[in-house]
Amino acid sequence: MKLTLSRLENLLMTACDDLRGSMDASEYKEYIFGMLFLKRASDLFDQRQAELRKQFAGQGMSPEDIELELNDPDHYSGKYFFVPPRARWNQGWQEEVVENGQKKLIERPALKHVKENVGSALNKALEAIEDANPDALQDVLKGINFNRKIGQRTLDDDTLADFVQNFEKIPLKDSDFEFPDLLGAAYEWLIKYFADSAGKKAGEFYTPAEVVRICVEICDPNEGMSVYDPTVGSGGMLIQMRDYLREKGGSADELALYGQEKMGTTWSICKMNMLLHGISHADIRQEDTLREPQHLDESNELKRFDRVVANPPFSQNYIKKDLKFSGRFAVMMPEKGKKADLMFVQHMLAVLKHNGRMATVMPHGVLFRGGEEREARKYFIEHGYLEAIIGLPGNLFYGTGIPACILVMNKDGAAERDHVLFINADREYREGKAQNHLRPEDIDKIIYAYRANNDIPAYARRVPKAEIVAEEYNCNIRRYVDNAPPPEPHDVRAHLHGGVPKVEVESLARFWQNYPTLKNDLFVGRDAQYLDFAPVLSGKRDIADFVVNHPSVTACHAAFMQTLEAWWQDNLPIVEALAPDATNQEGKARNVYVMRSSLLGSIEKALAGQNLLTGFQVRGAFANYVELLKADFKSIAASGWGPELIPDEDILQSQFPEVLEELGNAQSRLAELQALFATADEEDFEDTDDTGAMNSDQVKDLKARLKEAKGMAKLCKRDPNMGDAALYQREAEQIETQLLRHKALENEVKAIKSTIKGIEGKRDELVQNAREKISTDEARSVIIERLRQLLLDTYRAYLRADQRACIKAIENLWSKYAVTAKAIEAERDAASKQLQAFLVELGYE
Repeated sequence: MKLTLSRLENLLMTACDDLRGSMDASEYKEYIFGMLFLKRASDLFDQRQAELRKQFAGQGMSPEDIELELNDPDHYSGKYFFVPPRARWNQGWQEEVVENGQKKLIERPALKHVKENVGSALNKALEAIEDANPDALQDVLKGINFNRKIGQRTLDDDTLADFVQNFEKIPLKDSDFEFPDLLGAAYEWLIKYFADSAGKKAGEFYTPAEVVRICVEICDPNEGMSVYDPTVGSGGMLIQMRDYLREKGGSADELALYGQEKMGTTWSICKMNMLLHGISHADIRQEDTLREPQHLDESNELKRFDRVVANPPFSQNYIKKDLKFSGRFAVMMPEKGKKADLMFVQHMLAVLKHNGRMATVMPHGVLFRGGEEREARKYFIEHGYLEAIIGLPGNLFYGTGIPACILVMNKDGAAERDHVLFINADREYREGKAQNHLRPEDIDKIIYAYRANNDIPAYARRVPKAEIVAEEYNCNIRRYVDNAPPPEPHDVRAHLHGGVPKVEVESLARFWQNYPTLKNDLFVGRDAQYLDFAPVLSGKRDIADFVVNHPSVTACHAAFMQTLEAWWQDNLPIVEALAPDATNQEGKARNVYVMRSSLLGSIEKALAGQNLLTGFQVRGAFANYVELLKADFKSIAASGWGPELIPDEDILQSQFPEVLEELGNAQSRLAELQALFATADEEDFEDTDDTGAMNSDQVKDLKARLKEAKGMAKLCKRDPNMGDAALYQREAEQIETQLLRHKALENEVKAIKSTIKGIEGKRDELVQNAREKISTDEARSVIIERLRQLLLDTYRAYLRADQRACIKAIENLWSKYAVTAKAIEAERDAASKQLQAFLVELGYE
């Protein structure tokens, strides 16, 4: 079975789990990245050796000559690195040492078998690979130190040996992968995983993918272009620029990638990221970009680029002294006060070609602060460079909750540009627990507004240069595009006398258009200007069920899903054509991006006649669907309908539901017990439900009392004058019963954990055996049905969201007008009279 992305992610997660207890994620991420690179390099080396061995043997070379050739570094280039003996995963080696003046060969184990001084062995292996491949790897791997102190200690041999064994379970040859770019996708997943774990520190190396996507689509790179990121981080923006070109059907080899990064560890991660994505031509340098830009042309001047994209660190200081190429900066910012943001922008503008375009993320402060920042904005606008400003929602980024914006600079047409496009997208997003997220439809709307370059009420506006000049170059977005919602209307007459204003009901026209008879069933006439809620609604809580089950709602949703189902059946051949031709296995793999583009246009046309979803939502939902299943589609394109693409849960559900039920019951009981113990640890806990759970202090106290009661019982038996021995004995027995009940709960937790581990082991074996029995045709049917169901579920989620919005709007009308102010006053008066009667009855006058 080939390795799928989900399987690789699970294996990498297991490796992370081994280190999580010993150090923070921000500390061990370089170990994971380094080990992944080391294993991949060694596996590729073995792959290349096998190819060369076959080639040389076919040429009639002797075994001795073949061995010499296999160890010639010149045979390893591109994605293949020469791996010295001490860094080889599967091969033991001989080390020459000097003992008592005599040279001696010592047998050393393969890297995967090292059990002693493991940290040193891994450090030397990485150093050896770097030294053997200086052009590609100089300074990339030596900074990773497996013997680094974490607190007061280093990782012991057992922990590191287990860590190595986790990677032994991960096959990393090309032939092991479901699709060629699988390792790159897994590396991106790891970067996102570490960003989620690192919190504030994540901003140093990770930009949310949705923000990157906006910048990439704005830059819109083409074949033959050069792309530059001056604060490259882990390289995500450059890689997405490459992937976007692929989406358009272009060749990724025709895009020159350049980047610079100040932080050494982050630069190393970026270099490995590029190499594991198969991008060996990327020119990534390490140095402070403001202080010393590294990319120069043949005449030692700053190199110019077609596209520049970046997310520089927000609100930094910088140092003017020894600033190279100071001509980059038309307006020097203050060194202090954390105002280096527009220094980065000026650097990017300086290295942009005469017809180049750039998109960079910036904090909002650069748009309206005075002083030198105002002068910089004046420079951008007067020269026509500033093309657009895009306001983003708050709390999108790691480490900061402040809202950010995207500045778009475009030198093409700058001389004639007499306006700036302002896009205010800060109200359209999905709220998350720790962070907010841009939805696919939000991204689509931003890109549409930018490309259309037209006014959109309360969203986008072309602001003339003269208007900005009149505002003294203040570019605060809300000054030009106010997207604040209108104030909630309140009809005083309705509040006093009852009724729902017709004008407010008609403001929900979109819902009445989609669900034609719903309005007439929700409301009844009152007079010319007001309606009443229909008698069928006795309370606010009745509204949700009434709307969900209303015939016009269910019929409208059913018609939408029927159209979607028909579209799927019509376009299924395009999805099926992704798989390689069984009669031509050497044929060129199909392009997932071309399929995406074709189907995106098709589904937009198919759903153009409905009003439930906007065009942005239709496109966004489908883009999200393809993104979620991108790895599966790539696997189908590269390897066909392999049963490994069927998720474990689907196999278990269809063939072993009792295993899932057993596992679910055990996990449910474990969660219940863990919640019980967590509650017991809270301050002032009392076991009112008589569960038997206690916190550690209570257990400690009872054990002390038990010891004391037993001791007193013994004393009283020897000397009855000391007290009643039977009384103390009964107390001891009661305490023991309490402790035994608590211990029984602790033992149950241990037993359940053991049961879960056993079920999971059995589950994996059952799934593997079942998967091996699935034929390609059976797998194809199951996979296609899964793709279909996920598509339908994706759009159903949007329909449910529209339904919830309708319910919320109607509930809002109920909250405002269902009970009149007079009714509230009457209830108050009645309650007051009742209270007065009680007081009189009690003798209070």
